[in-house]
Amino acid sequence: MKRTNIGILTALAIVIGGVVATSAATPETPERNLGGTWHGSFSQIGGVLYVAEGRCVLNIHDDGTFTATVTPGPGANNLVKGSTWSGTVVPEGDQYTFRTSSGTWTTLVRKGDTLYGVANDPLIESDIMVKLDRQAG
Repeated sequence: MKRTNIGILTALAIVIGGVVATSAATPETPERNLGGTWHGSFSQIGGVLYVAEGRCVLNIHDDGTFTATVTPGPGANNLVKGSTWSGTVVPEGDQYTFRTSSGTWTTLVRKGDTLYGVANDPLIESDIMVKLDRQAG
């Protein structure tokens, strides 16, 4: 009887181990999970006099690349400039790192159809809060 139980447990461990190895070997791809257009904004954390804020449009493409466009918000100071940037998306669980060719990167967390996080804006040398929502459709 003990041999039967050990045999069943060993077979179960092999099957579970195979399922875990298979799911670990096929990580989520950005295009399957994030593809599309995301709209949102950013604002300086703790800004008082000259607050940095703006709007963002993020397009995540099927090949795992992205493009982003930033425009100054209505109450932004003169340090916020319009810009575009592009790069690749690196997924890790519910976190997604957006890497540019210049070596800069930002990691955002996903919850449903929202990406959010804190990043450092090198231009104003301050932390900003970023929040983007997926465009329907």
